[in-house]
Amino acid sequence: MRIVDGSFAAPIIALHGGAGGQDPKSPDAIASATMSLLAIAAAAKGLLAKNVSASEVLIHCLKAMEADPQFNAGLGSALQADGHVRMTAAVMSGSTQTFSGVIGATDMLHPSVLANHLQKSDSRVLSSPGVELLARQIGIPVASPITQSRLTQWVDKVKAASCDTVGCLILTTDGKLYAGTSTGGRGFETPGRVSDSATVAGTYASAFAAISATGVGEQIIDDAVAARLETRCRDGMNLGTAAHKTFAEAQARSRSYGWIAISKNGEWSAAHTTPAMSYVVQGAGEGEIASSKAKS
Repeated sequence: MRIVDGSFAAPIIALHGGAGGQDPKSPDAIASATMSLLAIAAAAKGLLAKNVSASEVLIHCLKAMEADPQFNAGLGSALQADGHVRMTAAVMSGSTQTFSGVIGATDMLHPSVLANHLQKSDSRVLSSPGVELLARQIGIPVASPITQSRLTQWVDKVKAASCDTVGCLILTTDGKLYAGTSTGGRGFETPGRVSDSATVAGTYASAFAAISATGVGEQIIDDAVAARLETRCRDGMNLGTAAHKTFAEAQARSRSYGWIAISKNGEWSAAHTTPAMSYVVQGAGEGEIASSKAKS
């Protein structure tokens, strides 16, 4: 369990690679995930410096994490009880307060691309068969997200601690906030089970704060984590106070989840009630960086 917070100059990029379950990941696994997040954050910072739009950088980060099979999103997603992968992803633009997402996405590697495409749609949250129909319409290639290790886990009924949702938050120099989250679920769920990621409990951004949650989705939904944190900031709390209050509530309820959050003022928070969570927060300056540390 840990909560860390601070304040950086914009632009700020925050990433998480998931809070895992109650079974702790090895120090090597945490270190590997953190190194990947550091590389993705550095590339994203470079893109922002080249005036690439924040919405494009958000999807760049999500796609990079979805392409890395050590995370449970996109390639390497967990299989549900019937042996199928059903992914969930969402994005939200804080300046327009527009949420969009996909639920139960199959046969693709980057559900975040679809979620982002729906930002300008009049139907902004889709499930099957709409997800697959839209994917074919906009030319997303058919691809299997199943890796051999995930298949072996499913065949052997090894319930590895998943919950390794990935998330990205961005605060631009002009104060605009963006949030995105993508997940393959917790694994071995009842077929059709829906993650929190494509709800405002798991992903939220406004003019006040941006949050991406990770962990046991049902608990995140029960506590409305992302929306709760944003509302507290909207109502006048600074992010640090809001985060510590929300963290104390999660501990009192013996919850298993975590989050990354950024406020409009450049405050940030990374917290998890699970044994570990991989995360990176990168600010404008060379020394403005925070990341998860593997315990030896």
